[in-house]
Amino acid sequence: MSAPETAIAGLEPAAQVIAPRIAFRPHRQLPWLLLPEGVPLQVLIEAAPVRVPNTRPWFQGVVSQRGNLLPVFDLAGWAGLPDETDARRQVVAIGLGAQACAMLCATTPTLMAIGAEDATPTEDGALSPFLGRSYTSALGRAREFDIQRWLATSARQISGNAAT
Repeated sequence: MSAPETAIAGLEPAAQVIAPRIAFRPHRQLPWLLLPEGVPLQVLIEAAPVRVPNTRPWFQGVVSQRGNLLPVFDLAGWAGLPDETDARRQVVAIGLGAQACAMLCATTPTLMAIGAEDATPTEDGALSPFLGRSYTSALGRAREFDIQRWLATSARQISGNAAT
């Protein structure tokens, strides 16, 4: 591995870099979530979701991205994690067109160089069924996130009493 690749990776020279991937982190208690290759992510500057009545608290509402309304989800809230009151949460748009949505993030998304697959078994609570392989990185553990499967499952749960 060349010196520039090592610098970009942020990993030790002996670590094998698989490929850079876009990653975001909705909560400090969750691993970095890796998006499938080719799925774009964009930080929406000063985005303020508009609440939708009679929806679950983890459905934050909708936000406009260049005229398209995107649903905004609090993945940490969906997973039952406590609010991070000290974190300045950002809204990130994920995907394009009809498959696009937005998520709240506690940490600025990044282009992450992942290393070898981490075979250590991990449990990530309610999010575990939607997580795939685990990898090492300079920023900590990163897991593949099946966002399409999560959206398909969660779409059926959005409506309902906001107090439940």
